[in-house]
Amino acid sequence: MADLRNAGLKITSLLWIAGLLVFAANASAQSTRDNCAPASVIPQTGAEPKAKITVYPPLPGPLASRGVAIIEYCAQNLHIIPVFGPDAVAATPRVGHLHVTVDDASWHWADASGNPVILQSLTPGPHKVLIELADANHHILDKGTVTFTVPEKAAAEKHP
Repeated sequence: MADLRNAGLKITSLLWIAGLLVFAANASAQSTRDNCAPASVIPQTGAEPKAKITVYPPLPGPLASRGVAIIEYCAQNLHIIPVFGPDAVAATPRVGHLHVTVDDASWHWADASGNPVILQSLTPGPHKVLIELADANHHILDKGTVTFTVPEKAAAEKHP
């Protein structure tokens, strides 16, 4: 009986060893390239097209009901991501961010989220928003402006 158990253990051990050897042989035959996806971008061979932005008027529903300006935009030939500095300017495809200025203020803020610009708690009346496409060194590539009016009633309502 003991001989049968030993024989069973030997066979099981040999099968495990054979399985490991087959797995190791397959793993060593694969290259890193086999495990990686192809490049997600194709290197540019010439100059990239000019970056452009289209800015749309605020969504009418939130503006009328709550005085909240949700401003959508479309950036073309520039990926909006939080990457900055001189080395990023040479990246292909081109990367950058937005500069947002409200009502001709002397200051702006940078936005690299890629989401719509959302403004709330604006005073009732007319407003102007300038949205600029900037490269990783904050050089302006294109700009768009939108004007709108926050209704008196909507601006007076409290926000939860």
